[in-house]
Amino acid sequence: MATKGKILIVDDDADFAKSTKMILLADDYEVVIASDGKEGLRKVQEEKPDLIILDIMMESIFEGFSLVSSLRSDPQLAAYKNIPILMVSSVRSDTGSRFAFDDPEDMGSLPEPDDYLDKPFKPKELLDRVAELMARKRA
Repeated sequence: MATKGKILIVDDDADFAKSTKMILLADDYEVVIASDGKEGLRKVQEEKPDLIILDIMMESIFEGFSLVSSLRSDPQLAAYKNIPILMVSSVRSDTGSRFAFDDPEDMGSLPEPDDYLDKPFKPKELLDRVAELMARKRA
């Protein structure tokens, strides 16, 4: 059976990864999970996903940004630099504020994802963002 595409979830919260996987599987996506940035980078190369859902803060506060930076700028990973990345974070629910990707003072020279979603989110919101990013990739 054909799927809508392969999605890699990179998140150290096993419950989040599992529940997100279930939402995506129910909408006909193939899903692969990695629990940290190193495993995520390895799985990008092994699985060649169509989209990455990436947590910002895992073992370190900027682990997600480190993975984005590697994918976007490392010449050895050039084949993967155009994979859309949807970053997710619970920083807003934890702190009341969020990352401002459009503010150079807030983000400095950190690499930007293709989209951002605050945790927790509604399944429809996730599926809409994923569909939009997948459509952009195909265009």
